[in-house]
This record gives sequence, structure tokens and C-alpha cells, in this order.
Amino acid sequence: MKILLVILSFLPFISLAQTADQVMTRANEKAKHKAYNEAIADFTKVISSTNNNIKAYQYRGNAYTNINDYASAISDFTKVLSAEPNNAEVYSYRANAYSNLKDYAGAINDFNKAIDLGLKTADMYHYRANAKINSGAYMAAVEDFSKAIVISPNSPELYEYRGVARANLNDNKGAIEDYSHALKLNPNNADVYYYRANSKGTIGDYTGAIADYDKTISMNPTNAEAIFYRGNIKTNLHQYKEAMQDYKRALTLKPNMANGFYYMAKAAGNAEDNKDAIQNFNKAIAADPTNAELYLYRGISENKRNDTTAALNDYARAITLNPEFSRAYQNRGDLRISIKDYRRAKTDGDSAVLYDADHDGYAYVTRAKAKTALQDTAGALADYNTAIQMNSKNTEAFTGRGEVRAELADYTGALADLDEAINLYSGYSYAYPARAKVKSKMGDRKGALADFKKQLEFDPKNQEAQLRLGKELTADHQYAEALLFFNRVITPATKNGKFYIARGEVMCDMGDYKGAIAQFNRASLVDTNMRSLTYANIANAEIRLKKYDAAESDLEKAITRDQNNDDAYFYRANLKMIRKNYIGAVYDYISVLLINPDNIKTYAYRGLAESFTADTQAMRLDFYRAIKLSPKEPANYILRARAKMNLKDYNGALKDFDIAISLNPNNEEAWYYRGLAKIEQSDKSAGADLGKALALGSTDAVDAVKRYSK
Repeated sequence: MKILLVILSFLPFISLAQTADQVMTRANEKAKHKAYNEAIADFTKVISSTNNNIKAYQYRGNAYTNINDYASAISDFTKVLSAEPNNAEVYSYRANAYSNLKDYAGAINDFNKAIDLGLKTADMYHYRANAKINSGAYMAAVEDFSKAIVISPNSPELYEYRGVARANLNDNKGAIEDYSHALKLNPNNADVYYYRANSKGTIGDYTGAIADYDKTISMNPTNAEAIFYRGNIKTNLHQYKEAMQDYKRALTLKPNMANGFYYMAKAAGNAEDNKDAIQNFNKAIAADPTNAELYLYRGISENKRNDTTAALNDYARAITLNPEFSRAYQNRGDLRISIKDYRRAKTDGDSAVLYDADHDGYAYVTRAKAKTALQDTAGALADYNTAIQMNSKNTEAFTGRGEVRAELADYTGALADLDEAINLYSGYSYAYPARAKVKSKMGDRKGALADFKKQLEFDPKNQEAQLRLGKELTADHQYAEALLFFNRVITPATKNGKFYIARGEVMCDMGDYKGAIAQFNRASLVDTNMRSLTYANIANAEIRLKKYDAAESDLEKAITRDQNNDDAYFYRANLKMIRKNYIGAVYDYISVLLINPDNIKTYAYRGLAESFTADTQAMRLDFYRAIKLSPKEPANYILRARAKMNLKDYNGALKDFDIAISLNPNNEEAWYYRGLAKIEQSDKSAGADLGKALALGSTDAVDAVKRYSK
């Protein structure tokens, strides 16, 4: 501030005053040249000699302000105001000093007085608005900035700062308008592009946010925060690799950025670069070893790398650091479900629910999954219902409830839930195979295939999805399509033995047993975990080749290597049926369902076996279950019809064959066995049925046609 002094040199008889004026002049010159400490010493001499020189207090207060001694400045300004209570300018000086000491209430009070006394300038409203922002009074700050803008409408700073205040009120649209106006007045302010980018990101305008961050960074390449937050926006857009590049660049500029390695690690995990994610979590943990969240997320990345032990250890560490960490219990529960440790998973689910702070329903989803695995379908449904009540957009809850309803054969309810899951988030790939399975059970093979294909659109490298699609094509007797599909997805680099098993199954159904056996052997060569399945599937081919002794030997090898191989028990049961060991077959079918309750085709096969043992009550119950669980599956009706033939109920058998043919007119088995049933009733149309079976490729029909012709 420029100070104008009048030196009264024409009063020689007041030598003391002349001396004081000279010292004041000298002090102001020193202050002008920023020698503030020397100026303060001179102002102090004047005050000591006159005591009532109010200007000396004012000027010394200004000098104290310039050396950041705000407490001393306030003391001097207070002295001035005690003598000049209407000095608006000094109130403004003291207000600024209070602001610098973060005494915003004192600052606002002094700004009020300065303005009330007539100092109604844009600067006064601006400075009072700043104090109000710093005290959290954002709405009042917006009002002051608006008053300042009326006085000074071409000041870009005022629009910039009002935008900041509006952003703090979550009025990001208003903030964006102010930032845009500020940039019209001054397009070279990198900070304003940065602020506008933040507001655009907050309202979900990610494209606009990135454009503004790009502009900021081009103007100021060392703005680490802008680079970092651009990474956050890219993460929201699922551009994880690009986000990681931004995080790395930001951390190079500012290595100690709060949570920098945490965000970079999460982006790496989302990009499925979990090795890099773990390395970054290691760095974050080294910097903050008591942060439970870091252990949780490192555990998630370890789990994705199938390092179960490390993941469980990290989840446990997170829980030790924070015994009420709901998400840690939830993730540990999910992991325990994946390793079939259902009871402890349910305990984790209980804890996740007990300490749930997010109220997004996911804690209940985890517990519901555990309850489902423990066959507590009523409890699972209750938890899924709660999850949906808490969060009506929880796609996992709708998917899970749909799966439980499907288990209870409530297919209408299941489809409604799975449709809703997909409507809420069409990119939620897991809901598609769940819905496909329901459609398959309802006989909607085309719908099932469409859903399996949809899953692969979103997740084209998902091997489980590829296997499901191939197997569904096989189940729909689209053998040529299934074989073409497996030939396309299996490459020399394929190390997942399940693919070779699945391709072998297709070849087996096509009658290429030699090729099928080669595929089964290939499976165990690339994946030693497939040895049990290899023996079981070779045995199935041998059964079709009528090499029963070899099949029996291979099935024993399969079961010896893996007593939980439900396919091996199923094929052995089929072999026992051929050898008329019906009771033994029943027991093997029981083993299949104990190992895998979802292998629902087994109910119908067991029903056929029970028809030979005359256990008609068990037979009827098994066929009831099979048809309830899969009402549009032709095989269920074919097997029940065959059971009825065993019991000499040919009329009942013919009705079931009719249903099977109506469900799938190209099923050669239905035509073949209906032809046999008609022969038993001396129905002359039997020959037409056998001919149809023969045309569809039934090898059994060849001999039957010859016998019938005779």
C-alpha cells in the first residue's frame, strides 16, 4: 500500500515532532524497499517517543503483516481501531491478518465492519468470501462472490473462486458454468481446467473431464494431481492399462502422493495384471503397514492369481488390524466358498453382515452363497431378499436369488431375477450363463446358446464360458457346430485339459471313437489333473464300442485317482445297466448325486434302473424330480417311457415318447424306442418310426429294422 505522509517542517519549535516525522519518513522508505525489520524498529522509536502516533501503529502493523508476524500486526491494528473505530481500511487489514492466522470468524467479523463502513469493493467481498470458504460457509461465500462479480464482472478470478465454492456445495453444474466463464476471460489458466475436470468427473462427464485434464497437463506437465485424477477417470471408464500409465507418471513426479500405490495397484488388479498389483500393494504396505484395506486388496489380487494361502493370510491380517472390517470377512467368505469350505464361509458371512457399514447388500450375498452351498435354500433366499431390499440395483443378489429359485424348480421366478440382473447391468457376464442354464432346463436351447454366446461377447477369453457353450451345442445334438467351435478355440498353446475332454465327448457322440480317445489322452498329457476324467471318458467310448471289460478296468482307475469324479460313477452305472446289475447301477447313480447334486440327468437314469428292481415308488419319485427340475428335456421322457416298457405299460410309454418327439423331433432315440414299443403292441406304424430313427443316424435301428422286416 502506498502511504502519503505530510512533513510539518515549518514548526521548528517542536523539535521532538520534527524528529518523529523524520523517523516516520525514514521508516516508510525502508518499508518501501522491503526492509521491514528495520522499518519496524523505526516505527517502534516513533511510538516510544510519542505513544499516541496512531499512524505509526498502523504502518508498523502493515510491516508486521509483510513479515508474517500476524499476531503483532493484529495488536497494532487493534490499537489504531481503539482510536479510530470507523477506519474501514484498518478493519480490512486486521481481517486479512486474522485470515492468515486461520481465525476466520474474526476475519469475517472485521470484513463485515469494513463493508458496513463503506468499503464495498469487489476485493472486500472477494476476501470475505475466501474467509467464508475456509470456514465451510460455502453458500455465504457464493453470495459474496456474486456481489463481487456485479462490481467487477470481467474478473476471471471471481468466477474461478465462485466455482470452487459451488463445487464444495456439490453444485458441480454451477461450478462448471463458472469455470467455463473464467476460461473465456482467461483461457490460459491451467488451474481452472483442472478444477473443471474435477467437477466434470464428479457428474460422470468422463470424456469432458479427460479433455480438461489433457489441457491442464499440456499447460503444466508437472501437475501430478491432474495426471493422477485423470488416471482415476480412466479407471472409471475401465481403461485400466491407460490408468496405470497415468498413476506411474504421477508417482514419478510426486512419489509420496497419498494412496498413489494403492490406486495403481487396484488398476493393475482390474487390468488382470495382478502380479504388478501385488508389487504396488507391497510398496503401499511398506509405507503404511497398519492399513487394513491394503492387505484386503492385496489378498484380492493374490486370490485372482490362485494363491489361496497368501490371500487367506492377507484377509486374516486385515481382520486382525480391523476386527470389524466387513469387506475383509466378505472376501474371505467368498474365497472359502470357492474352496468348498462352506461352514467357515458362512461364519465369515455372519461377521460381514454383523459389521456391515456399506449397506450395499453384498455382505448378505456372500452369506447367501454359503447357505446355498450348505443346502439352506430358505436362509439363502431370505438373505438375497434382504440384499435386494438394501440395494435394488444389486445385480449379484438378483443373480444369486435366480439361481436358488432355479434349484427349487421355480424357473419363472428364476428367469425374472436373471432378466433383472441383466437389465441392471448388461455387462454382468455371470448372469448370462446362469440364465442359459435355466433356459436349457426349460428346453429353450436356442435361448441358452444365445446367452452363452453373449457371455463370450463380454468376456471372450473366459474358458469356462467357452466350455459351457461347446457343451450346450453338444447337448443340443449340434455336434458338427460343437466340433467346429472346439477346433477354433483349442490351439497348440491350450493347457486346459477340459477342452480336450469336451472335444473328445463331441467326437464320441459323432461315432469317432478313435479320435475321441486320442483327445482324452491328450487332455492328461497337457494337464495331469485330467487323468481321472481321461480314464472315465475313455471307458465311456469303450462302452459304446462294447469293450466292457476294458471299460470296467478304466473306470476303476478313474475312481481310484479321484473318488469325487461323478462322471466315472455315472458311466460305471451305465455299464452295470448293460450288464443287468441294476442294484449296483442304482448305488452308483446315488454316488453321482451325492458328489454332484446338480447332475440332474442322473435322476431319470436312476429311475430306469429302479424299474428293473421293481422299486416303483423310488422310480416314480426319481422321474418326478427329473421332470420337475428339467421339464423340457426329451431324455427324461424317453427314459421314463423305457421304464414303463419294462413294467409292460406300453400305452404310458407311447405317451412319453410322443412328448419327447414333440420336444425334439430329431432325437433318434425317441423314434427308435417308440418303434420298439409299437412292435410290442403290433402297431404297423412301428416300421415308420424305426425308419425315422435310422434316417436320423441311429445305429441301434439298423438291426431293429432288419428284425422287423422279417
